[in-house]
Amino acid sequence: MRSKRRRISFRIIALLAATVLSLGCAKIVILLSGINNDYRESGASMLIPQPGGPTELSACGHVPFATIRTRYPTNPRGYFNSDNTIDHVYNSVGWRDGEHAIEKPVGTFRILGLGDSYVFGQGVRIKDRSLDRLPTELHRHWPKTEFETINTGQSGYNTGQEFQLLQECGWKYSPDLVILHFVPNDIEQDIYTEKPKVEFFTEYTTSFLGTDWMSQHSEVWALARRKMLGQLKGRAYIRQSVESFATQPEKWESCRRPMAEMSEQCQQRKVGFLVVLFPFFIGLDGEYPFQPIHDRVKDFCAESKIPCLDLRETFRNFSGPEL
Repeated sequence: MRSKRRRISFRIIALLAATVLSLGCAKIVILLSGINNDYRESGASMLIPQPGGPTELSACGHVPFATIRTRYPTNPRGYFNSDNTIDHVYNSVGWRDGEHAIEKPVGTFRILGLGDSYVFGQGVRIKDRSLDRLPTELHRHWPKTEFETINTGQSGYNTGQEFQLLQECGWKYSPDLVILHFVPNDIEQDIYTEKPKVEFFTEYTTSFLGTDWMSQHSEVWALARRKMLGQLKGRAYIRQSVESFATQPEKWESCRRPMAEMSEQCQQRKVGFLVVLFPFFIGLDGEYPFQPIHDRVKDFCAESKIPCLDLRETFRNFSGPEL
């Protein structure tokens, strides 16, 4: 009888030891892989006005000369500063860009970029943004021409707001080409509403970004929780998001109208107009859920004879989160 109890006790202890060892090994693997690094929580931003400078939004941008400092919870690729921060500095107009003369320099091809945080470059150093890399690439093909890009991107802007910015401030810079950078949530008039909407970052990711007590103490639980909530809450949210686009035609109309007006004004001024479609980084190598919005924009551009570059095709071989 005593021998049987010893055998049972030994098996229980061995099982517990194996479980602890397995969890420990799993934790080491997860830590070394860094798979949980980007899923703890979103960054926190603070506005730092220039000493003695403006504190209010400008007519066509953010607070002139101010800095938005964003601190992220992790720095897995060593891209941010040592304290996990990155600064976004605004010019005199309230754009995250250098200063630009109103009068275009002779012999310069000037490109005006419209868009939201994708163009603004939230969390991205200026030298790595698409519009800042563009002049060098263009100069390789046309070495006798000087290229200048003006980045007017504003986080949270939709197509209607971008058109208003073009009218109130953009045209006075006499661009030769206007590039509208389009993201699926640009069809929304209010991305902060609690109603179902086309959005990705503000709600889909936060459905599993937040951490509970166990996540702070167990890498295995943090991974399992994220996977579980990502499957349940994330998929349900995306389904509601795409359905809101299909069942509320006024959303597309509020976006189509300013795009058509931009195109018409560019034609009247003999200025080039190009649309670039940025995808949300999810499911790019499979059933990309926001494809119906991309298709609607591309069909409109084809009908209106507007050149359109869909970057969903460029990123097709990626699943999304690794980007």
